[in-house]
Amino acid sequence: MLCGLLVLTAACAPPAAPLPDVPLPAATPAPPVVFPRDAAPHDALTEWWYYTGHLTAADGHAYGFEFVIFQVRRQDQPTGYLSHFAVSDIDDQAFSHQARFAQAAVAASDFPLDVGGWRLDHQGDVDTIQATMTPGEGVVSPFGLQLRLVGDKPPAQHHGGYITYPPFGGSYYYSRTRLSVSGSVTVSDGAPAQDVSGIAWMDHQWGNFIIASRGGWDWYSLQFDDNTELMLYVVRSETGETTAVYGTYIAADGQAQDLAPGSVLSSALGTWTSPHSGAVYPSGWQLTLPDGSHITLTPQLEDQELWFPQTPGLFQYWEGAVQISGDRQGQGYVELTGYADQ
Repeated sequence: MLCGLLVLTAACAPPAAPLPDVPLPAATPAPPVVFPRDAAPHDALTEWWYYTGHLTAADGHAYGFEFVIFQVRRQDQPTGYLSHFAVSDIDDQAFSHQARFAQAAVAASDFPLDVGGWRLDHQGDVDTIQATMTPGEGVVSPFGLQLRLVGDKPPAQHHGGYITYPPFGGSYYYSRTRLSVSGSVTVSDGAPAQDVSGIAWMDHQWGNFIIASRGGWDWYSLQFDDNTELMLYVVRSETGETTAVYGTYIAADGQAQDLAPGSVLSSALGTWTSPHSGAVYPSGWQLTLPDGSHITLTPQLEDQELWFPQTPGLFQYWEGAVQISGDRQGQGYVELTGYADQ
């Protein structure tokens, strides 16, 4: 009876006036990156510290290297750590790479980070990397590196320090675009260490995002001989469509300038088919820079794919040292993900 009365009353009542429009709240910006605090690990779903660089031994032998530590936190599971270590032997045209895993009941909150004996430390403006491969698949030579890296420029924050990965979430992102490197490389167990020096690039990203096997990205880190740098990050959907583009130019004095999408044009000059995964990657690029200059990126070694036959499903990708020629000269690294079947 009461329900019927309520329905009848509502039916006989005059129509209600529409509610006034309420302005939508503005999106809350991400808190700013603060140094030195944000160099350390965070309470985030995904985080990585990523180093790539170019080394020359005392005898002139040239190498490229990649060293990365990923930290992954998922609900009540132990924190997972994954490290990738790769060396491109440019003179001998050989590529060696390996991965290691570790878990911890409590996530790291500071340095050093250690993944199965591969170690990364960061103190002030100095980083140290210690890692040695063991013989196995993907390892042509079991390289070891002991490196000291010193920043020559302040960190460059990309897109204000925060980018998005549609539709997977967002990430804080900064780079230390020019690190002076000194240290040593060993080529095999028991071999004498060779002194090396060179330059490197470091990326640090963290946030509540999850990178799935769908889609991928092309990433370029370019270090020009005039002491300037350029980062270009093109994110693709699973259908190959571009979903986000980020670019930053870093002047010789360290000032970082965001580049508008489309201000850097890139076209592949060819392809390379992996004998390991069967993936077909673009190989070699022509870039037009915002000032109208043209450069060519040439892989210093075609086969720089990280593949992991002993761990099916592990992310496979191409990460390689490139030479810059044309209107500008220098060295760089290119990363290509999403081309290999996962």
